[in-house]
Amino acid sequence: MSARDEPRPDREPTDASHPVARVRLEPMSEEDYAKSVKRSISRYAAELVQRGLSTKEGSLEVSRQDFERFLPQGLKTPGHHLCNLLEITRNVRVGETWYTVQGRGGKPHFWIDWIWIDAKHRRHGYASQTLRLLEERARQLGADRTGLSVWMDNPGAVALYSKLGYVATNMRMTKLLDRAVEGGPR
Repeated sequence: MSARDEPRPDREPTDASHPVARVRLEPMSEEDYAKSVKRSISRYAAELVQRGLSTKEGSLEVSRQDFERFLPQGLKTPGHHLCNLLEITRNVRVGETWYTVQGRGGKPHFWIDWIWIDAKHRRHGYASQTLRLLEERARQLGADRTGLSVWMDNPGAVALYSKLGYVATNMRMTKLLDRAVEGGPR
């Protein structure tokens, strides 16, 4: 689950007014998690509507159900890690990330569920650095790769991931139909 416009391409700054940012991961507290889920449910609901995957009226409930399904025990859901992203020198929260580590086929699988950079902190390299941190975490856990999903109508995120060496391994395709079938669900 990711908001339509996230992550945006966080380019490495080219001028001295934006020194290269440094971030660290800090596990969320229960209070942080509650705030994050509240924000994320709203963002995800809006994304569902924007992509035509839900009505506006039903989107919040679908979003809540998805979060309950993916994180049934909240922060204590096995294999799931939700972290704040803190800028090191100022100790300021700049965003958050959620990643999953699951054993499968005798080896660890490391999945990046989302990276969210708060609007006022975008375009300072935080998303790129977060991805690098997550890749290092994956190596430490014995994974030989990381994975993530991206909406293809988010060219900024696709460009960022490609720049960092991510490649498409599968594709899900949809087709918008001209009209609904008479008598079918709407």
